Amino acid sequence: MTTVAPPSGATRDMHQENPDCPGVHRHYLVTMAEILRATVAALLEQEPGTALCDACLSFACSTVLIEVRQITESLVAQGPEFQRASTCASCRRTVPAAFRRKPAKCVHCSEAMGDHDTGLLVDGQAFHVHCLRRLITDEKVHVSRTLNRRSRDLIAQSRRRIGEANALS
Repeated sequence: MTTVAPPSGATRDMHQENPDCPGVHRHYLVTMAEILRATVAALLEQEPGTALCDACLSFACSTVLIEVRQITESLVAQGPEFQRASTCASCRRTVPAAFRRKPAKCVHCSEAMGDHDTGLLVDGQAFHVHCLRRLITDEKVHVSRTLNRRSRDLIAQSRRRIGEANALS
């Protein structure tokens, strides 16, 4: 399959029709570089924390090693989600390998913290916002119930003392 370059100045967002592309959806052009980048990212995302070297990734993608190396370097450079390791989990060689960092887990519910989740770090421990609210609220409810119980006991004790004082008089 060949890719046809869009007319100069055209982007995918402009939804340009391309008569050289077969099919009903001719207006989306995806370059092979975009497909390869998405494939490499998907391979690394399948098992977070498992490092794969460029050679194993290029074999899995059936492409040239140099292209995969450029893609893994760009993924690592884009942010903390992808990182480098020193050993490949697939071939066990000591070579530069890339992996997707395992997502942090909430200390309260043990669920993974997703990219869309807002979380808080408290003393180095990650919490979902709703889990931390629940913990704080649970503590306040516990304190409130304890104080309420103590108040009722003190009121009952005062009534007994008043009743005893009235009985003596």
